[in-house]
Amino acid sequence: MAKIDVPALAASIMELVGGTANVHTVSHCVTRLRFVLKNRNAAKDGEIKKLPGVLGVVYGSGQYQIILGENLFPVYDEIIKNYEVSEGEVVDENHAEDFKLADSGQKKNVKYYFHKAIQFMSQSLTPFITVLYGAGMLRVVLSLASYFFPDITSNTTYMLFDYMSQTAFYFMPILVAYGAARVLKSNPVFAITITAALLYPNFVDMVSAGEAVTLFGLPVTLVSYSSSLLPAIFASILVAYLERLFYRIIPGLLRSVFAPLCVFLVGYPITVLILGPAGVVVGGWIVDAIVWLQSHVGGFAPGIIAAAHPFLVMMGVNMLMVAPMTELFTAVGYDNVFRPGWILHNISEGGSCFAVMLKTKDKDLKSTALSAGIGAIVSGVSEPALYGIGLRFQAPLIGVSLGGLVGGAVAGFMGAKAFSMGYSSILGVVIFENTMMAIIAGVIVSFVVSFLITFALYSDKRAKES
Repeated sequence: MAKIDVPALAASIMELVGGTANVHTVSHCVTRLRFVLKNRNAAKDGEIKKLPGVLGVVYGSGQYQIILGENLFPVYDEIIKNYEVSEGEVVDENHAEDFKLADSGQKKNVKYYFHKAIQFMSQSLTPFITVLYGAGMLRVVLSLASYFFPDITSNTTYMLFDYMSQTAFYFMPILVAYGAARVLKSNPVFAITITAALLYPNFVDMVSAGEAVTLFGLPVTLVSYSSSLLPAIFASILVAYLERLFYRIIPGLLRSVFAPLCVFLVGYPITVLILGPAGVVVGGWIVDAIVWLQSHVGGFAPGIIAAAHPFLVMMGVNMLMVAPMTELFTAVGYDNVFRPGWILHNISEGGSCFAVMLKTKDKDLKSTALSAGIGAIVSGVSEPALYGIGLRFQAPLIGVSLGGLVGGAVAGFMGAKAFSMGYSSILGVVIFENTMMAIIAGVIVSFVVSFLITFALYSDKRAKES
């Protein structure tokens, strides 16, 4: 790929998003520069997409996202170093403007609230996903070690690392509460504390005993909240509003003592009596919906997820699938829908990129396709392949969708099940344990189908015409 002039690219991006005056905050993920803009309409999408080094533009989760792939970090560092913009979240007492940034010009209809729900869930889940990936892969390492060396399980070193691998999953409600509180601009400590009370050892003992428990004379539903998702989300929303209420109505002299007291006195009973059990019930509905889908489409379920994933990424809502995946893991102990689909989507992206690399005569495109293909397969990062190859030339996108659909169906009907939340790359096949051959078959089929379809449909001439 031709060398990118990083200072020039950073300057062009800042100018075309409306200048520093239009930037509320700037942050990044693995491949995207993420702006929260004061006026989204001030950004010139068409001109930004034409900049050398830019792979695409997406607006989702309240963020103006510029896909830069391997150019991301140099450009981000250039912007932070030379432009007066704020990183990440801006701390403000009222934070009212944060809730208005994505609302301009939108009617508050069903579509609006659906978008806001997606935005909230996506941003709440993002902080802890990396931790779950790491813990999942640690469990894989321990599983492989115990498979080849069975006696190692009695070793205290193994035991301690096993505790570490289980911690992120068991205390997931606390991690979720932290993420949700940050999105709601509330004090994370309140949400964390009330959520942690659901995991308090003595409360867990009450649940295990199964004897009737009441609070203010009302029956407490005794359920296990470890590894759950929605109870923490519901509790965090409640606590955020209670915090704002009590810190506003209690006089300043008494606020520091009585506002936190009131948050706990009101928030905990509502959580343990209503919101916690409701979260478990709704989580059960989600799992039931997944089971219903599987009963109607069978092994096609992971193939449908793989085929649809590129379009979910383009809409900026791909992270929304983390919630049902988590509920599925909690309910049945494995995921035979989402993780197989995500892995096989990335493999399909790699297959299409390698097809373009072999067929094109453009040296820069060969380099781009090779880099994007390796990134998708080995690193599990698909945006450079999707935006730099798939959307850019369209034919590869057809190969990706069909490759994911067919490969996912093969894996699904062969019974592929992910037993940990490992990363969505070729390295993640180990999390399928005794169903590893099923996912490997899906990998081979996804790659081959995507490669062959893309190789048949792509040509430099058609690419130039498009």
